[in-house]
Amino acid sequence: MLRVFIQNKYTILLCIVLLNVIAAPFFSQSAHPELFFNITFSLIMLTAGLSVAGDKKLSQAASIALMLPCLFFVWLAYFYTLEEHMLMASAFLQAMFLFYISLLIILFIFRSPVVIRDVVSAALVVYLFSAMLFAKLYLMLELAYPGSFSISHETIRDNPGLLKYFSMVTLSTLGYGDLSPVNDKSQTLASMEAIFGQIYLAVLIARLVGMQGASAKTFSKK
Repeated sequence: MLRVFIQNKYTILLCIVLLNVIAAPFFSQSAHPELFFNITFSLIMLTAGLSVAGDKKLSQAASIALMLPCLFFVWLAYFYTLEEHMLMASAFLQAMFLFYISLLIILFIFRSPVVIRDVVSAALVVYLFSAMLFAKLYLMLELAYPGSFSISHETIRDNPGLLKYFSMVTLSTLGYGDLSPVNDKSQTLASMEAIFGQIYLAVLIARLVGMQGASAKTFSKK
C-alpha cells in the first residue's frame, strides 16, 4: 500500500484536489455545506505533506509545522465564526503551506529525468495550488482593505470560496467579469496572477517537452 502511494503520490493528490474543487460546490445545499470541503482540504494538506516529505527530516518538520496550525484554523472555523484577524491568520498560514509545498513539487518536476504520469500530475497540482494560493492572498487583501472587489465585504467574508473561483478564472485568463478587482492593490495582484499563469504554462510545457526529448534520445542510443 505504501509503495503504491509513493509511486502515485502526486496522481493521488491531484485526484483529491479535483474532488475538492469540483465536487465541493454540490454540497453547498446540504445540512453541513462546509463539512465536505473541510474533509477534502484536510486530505489535501495531509497527502501533500506526505508527498513532499520523503526522507528529509527538514522537509518533514517544515510540512508538519505548517500543516498543523492550518488544520486547526480550518476546523475551528467549522465550529465557530472566526473574527477577521483570525481569518487573516488562517489565510496567511494556508498561503504559506501552499507556497512551500508548491516549491517542493516544482523541484521534484525539474529534477525528474523522464516524463511519467506522476510528473504530469505534479505539474497540474502546482497549477491548481497556485489558484488556491492566490485565493488566499485575495482574501488577505480584502480583509486588510475592505471593498477591494466588486462584491460586498460581508459576502466575501461569509463565502471566501468566491475568491477561489475568481482566482481560477484569473489564472486561466478567462475572466468572466462577474467578480472583479476595483482598486489598485487588487488589480495589481490579479494582473500578477494572470501573468504567472501564462509564464508557468510556457515554462512547464518547455520543460516537459525537453524531458521527453532527452529520454527519447537516451532510449534511441540504447
